[in-house]
Amino acid sequence: MDRRILHVDVDAFLASVEQLRDPSLLGRPVAVGTGVVASRSYEAKARGVATAMPLHEALRRCPELVVRDGDARLVERYRQRVAEVLRQFSPVVEVCSLDDFYVDLTGVSLRVEQALAADATVDAERSLAPLCREVRAAVRAATGLSVAQGVGSTRTVARMATTRAKPGGICEVPAGGEVEFLAGFPVEALPGVGPARAALLQQVGVRTVRELCAVDRELLRASFGAAGDELWRRCRGLDDAPVQATPTLRSIARETSFAPAAHAAGQQLPFLRAMLAYLLDRAASELRRQRLLARVVQVRLRHVDGVTGERARTLPEPTDRTDALTAVARDLLDDLALRRVLARLVGVTLTGLAPPRPAQGALFGDGGETARRRLFAAVDAVRARHGFGALVVGEATGLLGVLPAGPHGFRLRTPSLTK
Repeated sequence: MDRRILHVDVDAFLASVEQLRDPSLLGRPVAVGTGVVASRSYEAKARGVATAMPLHEALRRCPELVVRDGDARLVERYRQRVAEVLRQFSPVVEVCSLDDFYVDLTGVSLRVEQALAADATVDAERSLAPLCREVRAAVRAATGLSVAQGVGSTRTVARMATTRAKPGGICEVPAGGEVEFLAGFPVEALPGVGPARAALLQQVGVRTVRELCAVDRELLRASFGAAGDELWRRCRGLDDAPVQATPTLRSIARETSFAPAAHAAGQQLPFLRAMLAYLLDRAASELRRQRLLARVVQVRLRHVDGVTGERARTLPEPTDRTDALTAVARDLLDDLALRRVLARLVGVTLTGLAPPRPAQGALFGDGGETARRRLFAAVDAVRARHGFGALVVGEATGLLGVLPAGPHGFRLRTPSLTK
């Protein structure tokens, strides 16, 4: 069975998220970064702005450039959503970096066969372009983001095909066409050829992948060692590295630090309880979004002298209810908040994750369990539509008027909400 690897790259990811966050930026040159350009919109690219360029140079080239710091929490949520969409097409999805993904479509017979052209009778005539269009539409519908896609028999070929597909396109390399496809690329575009190796190769007249293919294997091995042997294989599309599914979620952690001397309330137990309740509300919401239950709650409290205390408790039954998890976490925090030393970090981790199992119904009612589940489902629905900050529940209301808030929740000093 021929391998079919799909590489998906989100177009101008960080800049695109900023444009989705603020629609007034659509069609305008946008850059994200704090010292250098980490990401730029295609409008900024057309005006000469490049990634890794100092921001002062970017502003010189494009005075109308809009520069944003970016929102790590929001970007992570978009990345997770893209991965969820891709898992609808294959169980083997590798989240490779911030904005690119590999999907192994080998053997995904049902979805593939549904997407193949009906009149294709020979493997070489079949195309995954219809499936890629389905992927592109699904990602756009779920996130509003545009993706470029490359399809090939190996990771290397698929990734390089994506460079030809940007922005927002599809490039498929048919089985047997790998060598000819790769031949036209400059040698530095090949994965594994960094600036130093590219300079050495160019010194001996090797400027394209086609010319690299003509170099004797033993000569490459003698020049670059084991890396030379890998280059010989990659320039021929012989990369056999598998797509490795990103491990399933084993825990959900939320934590944040704060300046102990920022305000007097920051060291009072009610403030610490409110902060922990907010963090746990975020964790429990993610738990329900992943359709999981947690059996273990762990709370940690770090002080300014570096001493960190941790307490954990195993629940009688796994749950995803915010109120039940918060009650346990509050007891654990009270056990930790005994030292007369300023606190600087509080966090919670939910572990022992597992999908819900069929449960025996209660003969004389369930003590309000069903009503509470409906309540939290309604809270999640409101937040999905209007942002997490649309509702503040439980003891987290103690942060109102103390911390600045926005549509995505309270603005924390260190927003470590993506762990």
